[in-house]
Amino acid sequence: MRVLRAALIAGLLTVASMGVGANGVAAYGHADQPLAQIELSLNCNNPDFPGCQPPPVGFGLGGVWLWIEIDANGTADVAGSVCGHVRGGGGGASSIRGEFDWSFSPTPVGGVLFTDPNGYYVVDFGPVLGSALSLPVTRGHYSSHPLPGVAIELQVAP
Repeated sequence: MRVLRAALIAGLLTVASMGVGANGVAAYGHADQPLAQIELSLNCNNPDFPGCQPPPVGFGLGGVWLWIEIDANGTADVAGSVCGHVRGGGGGASSIRGEFDWSFSPTPVGGVLFTDPNGYYVVDFGPVLGSALSLPVTRGHYSSHPLPGVAIELQVAP
């Protein structure tokens, strides 16, 4: 009988904790009226590719990983990191966090990774990445591997 009672209490506590967690997750972002969530992974590890060469030619070896929430009020909540590698000698990473402005454009502005006939969310990263970045408005998964050691993955979700 004690085992049955303990199992029942454990089960009730598990169900109760799942309900509390689900409410918190479901409520995230509603106040901002999110239009889209965008995940971006850009990896550049081919020193022969101009984009992977050190500035001013390219961005250097490493990568950028971002989560972007596009909100109806013209702002984008951003969280992610940028990581750089120095051939034969280490590197480092830094965080990218904050709120940035975005606008809609039927044509790309600044950097563009993928084309979209339906237009772009243009996020103004200004001093963080050096320019605006045009991201497709059409939901779906985008992938590009132009050369060995260079990969771009992008997901646009509701």
